[in-house]
Amino acid sequence: MRRELKTLAGALAIFLLAVGLVACGGGGDDSGSTSAEAAGQTTSESPSSSKPSGDENKAGKEGHSEASRSEGDEAAGFVPKHHNDSGGGAAQYKEKGGDNSVQEFGDEAESGEFEAVAVALHNFLDARAEQNWAATCDYIAANLIESFEKLSAQAKQLEDKSCAGVLEKLVNPAAKGLIKAEAEQADVRSVRIEGDRAFVIYTATDGAVMLLPMVSEDGAWKASSLAGSPLG
Repeated sequence: MRRELKTLAGALAIFLLAVGLVACGGGGDDSGSTSAEAAGQTTSESPSSSKPSGDENKAGKEGHSEASRSEGDEAAGFVPKHHNDSGGGAAQYKEKGGDNSVQEFGDEAESGEFEAVAVALHNFLDARAEQNWAATCDYIAANLIESFEKLSAQAKQLEDKSCAGVLEKLVNPAAKGLIKAEAEQADVRSVRIEGDRAFVIYTATDGAVMLLPMVSEDGAWKASSLAGSPLG
């Protein structure tokens, strides 16, 4: 969808700035930035879900590719947490006369699908909050990782060109508190699924309604954006 294209383009553009500025110590201290800005992202979307999940977050963790920072060991150190989600479906966020493309995307997820997507979202947010970049990469879609690798290959000053190395430079350290708060407060309210794509609607810091697109790869749900962005 059109927002996903903007999301990827925005993330990659900010990555170039991060490599040129943040990696050289010139990153700004935008303490008031949103988590999407902190992660180098502009937009994402997510649908709704009908039931809350009593998910037992025991998502499998896959080993990482070899990199200069022993990513496999780092990823193995990530322990998924248990989260309770309220659910309720996308209908609660429909706006009369507004753009409801996310709220009406595909179909409302059944309880099992809802749980699988919600667990993947929480694992992504928690790993990112812990700054465990290798584990975070486990929950990111392959197309984003490939884009990072292609761009990092052009950045001569970036020593670690792995997914984890790129994320470490891409995410603004000044937003650590905000990212952690979002992970702790994230409450999945809706999951809309169509085929191998899903949109998650969740409430985050101070009740802000966020959305994030996800994709199913080899049976596992992955975040196809680096951060959530406001719904609407």
